This record gives sequence, C-alpha cells and structure tokens, in this order.
Amino acid sequence: MASYKGVQGVLTALEAFFKSRLPSELSDGPTNAKVEVLGSADIANRLTGNLLGIYLHRMTIDDHGRSRYFAPKGTDTSDASAELPLNLHFLLIANANSAAIEADLMSWAMVELANQTQLDISHLQTSDSEWGESEILTIIPEDTSTEDLMRIWDVFESPYTSTMAYVAKTVRLRLQPQRTEGSPLITRVISGGTV
Repeated sequence: MASYKGVQGVLTALEAFFKSRLPSELSDGPTNAKVEVLGSADIANRLTGNLLGIYLHRMTIDDHGRSRYFAPKGTDTSDASAELPLNLHFLLIANANSAAIEADLMSWAMVELANQTQLDISHLQTSDSEWGESEILTIIPEDTSTEDLMRIWDVFESPYTSTMAYVAKTVRLRLQPQRTEGSPLITRVISGGTV
C-alpha cells in the first residue's frame, strides 16, 4: 500500500509514462510539445504552447474497497492492515497552437492509455517506495458529459480546449494501525526499598 504520497506518485508516474513515449514528431521542433501535471493554479492562467496536461480534478473513495483489510504476506507477522482506497479522476488536456497539433496530442495520449491500461510498481515505486509489488493501478476512460466538462472549465480563466476524462482505480493508501488493548491487569507488584 502507498503512503499519502501515493496520489502525487500516480500523477508523476503518468507524466513520466507519457514523456517516455512522446514521439519525436511531437516533442522535437517546431512542435516542441511537452507533458506536464497541472494544478488548479496552472489552469487558472491561460494555457500556452503545445502541451498535454494531466489535471486531477476529483478523488473518490472506491465503494468496493471500503473497510477492506489485507492479510500480511510472507514473513510479515503483523496484523492485517486497513486501507483508504481512492479513485483518481483526472483530465487529459491537449492545448496547442494549431488544431492539428491539438488533435494529434490528444489522440496519441488516448492510444497510449488504450495500449497500456495498467500501471504497476515499475512505474510507481520511484514516487512512493511503499507501493506493493502486486499492486496494479487500472486507468480507464470515464463517461463525463459535455455539460460536466463545461462546468469544470467555467471555473478557470483558460478557454476550453480538448479534454478527455479518465479514472485511475484504485490507489490504496495505508491507514495508521488501529490501537490494540493489552491483556487485562491481574497482578500488581510494588517494589519496596530496604529500610
């Protein structure tokens, strides 16, 4: 399970995933496209240049993972650990100086995510060393209406640009272990000194 840094780790892993696969015809001149994780402050300003942005707009608790406990594996003798299972709802945003580049950036990114729908420890461990070896993050398109997308964009100063919604399921964040009680007190020993 991941620490609280797991969410940012997923965003960083997605950014690295796209950067490592960005074709030279998009990354080299004259296009010079880049991939970047965007925050709300970034979108509050007008987006410029040829850019594929990754913007986390919502997090939800996974309904299927609530109150789930996982037994320890291997030689670990600790108690089962609780988790906070999160689904990350993010937008891919293609912004470009021309309609052709904007379409190319978005369609290329969608093809990459369709070809590799899962991220595993090889993608995520550099961001958070607490990822488990068997943990897999699945990324799927999310049905989002045009009206819902417009509501998101209405909040920002930037004009609307090509946007595709995805959800990353499930980031398992480790909770603090629950406090346990010791055995009941049955004797009391009072040490006394010599007089």
